[in-house]
Amino acid sequence: MTTSEAHRALDRHVREFFSGHPVGTATHDLGDGRRGTVPDLRVIEVGPGPRGGHWTYVTAGCWSRANDDGHGVEFVLTAPVPDPRFADLIAMTAHYHCGPRPHLLDVGHSLPVGEPWVPGSACDHILVSLPSSTAPTWRSATCRAATPVCCGCCR
Repeated sequence: MTTSEAHRALDRHVREFFSGHPVGTATHDLGDGRRGTVPDLRVIEVGPGPRGGHWTYVTAGCWSRANDDGHGVEFVLTAPVPDPRFADLIAMTAHYHCGPRPHLLDVGHSLPVGEPWVPGSACDHILVSLPSSTAPTWRSATCRAATPVCCGCCR
């Protein structure tokens, strides 16, 4: 599967799963360093709708950089409000995951952010877990391009 085919498959899956929600691509700059590690990285942004009143950010492109026999992971982050910071955090997660092999993330791993997620927050790590706000449908979804994993705030 080519990267563009995978992006289309993941985009289609996100749009079907979040039917009735506004879906687009985060438009802010994800940074040259991250683009160097994950050149095809996009962040899909999903607004509130029938599945819930939260915002969801989904990576598209991780699987092509760090995959095992064509299977890899993408990351999902949910947030209470829209903010470019959340797209940046999930892009940071993709960059960390797709870097040298010792940084491959899996369920139960945590990633130091180096600063609070947002001003005034005590959360300065990302915990990789299975999606809970959309489970079990999202987890059991089959998309040849990605196996979704959720990034959630350490509470």
